[in-house]
Amino acid sequence: MDIRRRMDELARLLRYHQHLYYVRARPEITDLEYDRLFNELLELETRYPQWASANSPTRRVGSDRDNSLAERAHTVEVLSLDKEYTAEKVVTWMNVLADRHGDSTGFVVEEKLDGASVVLYYRNKELFSALTRGDGHIGNDVTENVRTISSVPLVLESATDLVVRGEVFLHLDDFQAFNQTLENRYANPRNLAAGTLRQLKSSQAARVPLRFNGYEAWLNAGTVSWKPGNTPLQLATDHVARLAFLYSEGFRTRGHVAFFCRDDELRSQVADLLGDVTTGTFAAFPDFVEATRAQRRSLKYEIDGLVIKINQISLRESLGATAHHPRWALAFKFDAPEAETRLVGIQVQVGRNGRVTPVAELEPVTVGGSTISRATLHNQDYINTLELHIGDRVQISRRGDVIPAVEKVVEPAHGKGAVFRLPEQCPFCGTALIREGAHHFCPNRDCPERQRRALIHFTGRMQMDIESLGEKTIQLLYEQGLVRRLPDIYTFDTAQLAGIPGFKQRKIAAIQAGISASRSQPFSRVLAALGIEGIGETAIRLLLHNGYDSMEKIIATAASGDPQPFAAIHGFGEITAGILVEYFRDPDNLRMIRKLEACGLQMKTQAEPAPVNQDLQNTVWVITGSLNNFASRTQAADEIAGRGGQVASSVSGRTTHLLKGENPGSKLDKALELGIEIVDEDQFRHMLKED
Repeated sequence: MDIRRRMDELARLLRYHQHLYYVRARPEITDLEYDRLFNELLELETRYPQWASANSPTRRVGSDRDNSLAERAHTVEVLSLDKEYTAEKVVTWMNVLADRHGDSTGFVVEEKLDGASVVLYYRNKELFSALTRGDGHIGNDVTENVRTISSVPLVLESATDLVVRGEVFLHLDDFQAFNQTLENRYANPRNLAAGTLRQLKSSQAARVPLRFNGYEAWLNAGTVSWKPGNTPLQLATDHVARLAFLYSEGFRTRGHVAFFCRDDELRSQVADLLGDVTTGTFAAFPDFVEATRAQRRSLKYEIDGLVIKINQISLRESLGATAHHPRWALAFKFDAPEAETRLVGIQVQVGRNGRVTPVAELEPVTVGGSTISRATLHNQDYINTLELHIGDRVQISRRGDVIPAVEKVVEPAHGKGAVFRLPEQCPFCGTALIREGAHHFCPNRDCPERQRRALIHFTGRMQMDIESLGEKTIQLLYEQGLVRRLPDIYTFDTAQLAGIPGFKQRKIAAIQAGISASRSQPFSRVLAALGIEGIGETAIRLLLHNGYDSMEKIIATAASGDPQPFAAIHGFGEITAGILVEYFRDPDNLRMIRKLEACGLQMKTQAEPAPVNQDLQNTVWVITGSLNNFASRTQAADEIAGRGGQVASSVSGRTTHLLKGENPGSKLDKALELGIEIVDEDQFRHMLKED
């Protein structure tokens, strides 16, 4: 007997029967027959470990080896979704996009499973790695635990290289049965799914009956042999084709799917491709919402809403994304979990940039498995709309099942008096508050609360990560007059802490070491630590990728007062660009930055040996259409940025090149009008090889 061939055959049979059992729910053999095949393969792998595959079906049982959950970078964008709570607003969004881009603009609607997001990476047909969503750019490596999930294909049939985003979840019956076996029980299936993914031993993860649903795919058309049959819908152009493809590869993708479009013929094509799918015009969306809401209680699993996505891949790429979410998708959220409680007070907070936020103080109440005692009230207009008074009995919810919010007054307080109003002066410094738009601000930069909040942000884990300088320590340093401004962190005498209760020599030494180590934090962390409104990790990554890799370059660009160079960055907007220019033209901010530089902080990205030349310097590119030889347009953009070029989201007079893929759209027309150099994908790849 050819041992290796028998092992391959057993693995193929087991994968086939696992798919029938866990995904299709149509088993063809008995459990006894399955166990016989499984045990035969396990015995052969024990005797011949040199031929055992990392993606063998036997890996479903897991290992007792300690998994180190390393952090790894995603190679695709893993953004969150903008949210909507009314069907009418979703229909308006659909109509606006269809009016703008044509009647063939279609929207795919899928169930929003309440689980843990995971991205699967396949290479040479096999599962290579699995990462949690993390912050959207870096996730935890949970590969060994994901391999134990029976509905995750370990080996692909048609695709060579593939990236799949999906949700790890549990059926309610499975959750309830498993939860009963635990001493410390989980509040809901989502928490159990997320906790299981982070188990350090995959044998423990294998005990939990997790499932996986795939809902997004990134693929290189040249590595896929799959054809959708008698339909013009294709992998390169349509999300529905990608759903059908994932299903053919063994992924659960379905649930209750719908497709809405003005084009009758396109709706018919989608119905032919997906089979069990609800179709209709945009006006039918509210009815689908109500039908899904009614079916929700009878489902075997939990959903907390629907996800609405544009079907056309080229239109998605044209619309792009903000720093936080794609412009081509929405999450429609069902009614959030609610409860009633008493409003016992309203606390006024002042943030590091001066924004004043009223926060409701509540009698503690359980909502959606969590105890809530505080909830944001946003601004004075929100309070006025609710006609809110201290002592009112209020209804609260967890919007998006996460953020606590006061929804309405159920029972007004006795002798309620006037609606609560924000103070006219800052409660921390007495400065008269000013109003800009819907919000109030404290304009005093010397406000002790603004300074304290700025210090807490600066030293935080995601910024300069200064050990032993937590919020309480910062508060004490501020009260003692030792640290008031950011540069003070690096110049105050730590010896002055001696003798203060709680500050023994070991803690003082830890503070000294943390401050010293923070001087080596990369420029990206320094930029984040400044706490500029709207300039978070995503915006900083975009700045660095587009050549703004030093404080000097950012300051020099902002000095002109023109936000357009920043606004032209793909993923930036006019508002974010304006904030950046305003911040870096402010003399006080510039003086503070110079002081931080004198303290030894990193003010530019440390140079790395460049594997490629910089022959695209002084060029500005726009990318349009679907690319066949790159996993995403972001990958192509990274190639440009790595060679010194910039990537913009729209064609303008500054644009020097347009990279044209399939179905390029209106950007090509504008580029031709302006006489911009058009580069197709083959020409672009040739340019990259000339390095």
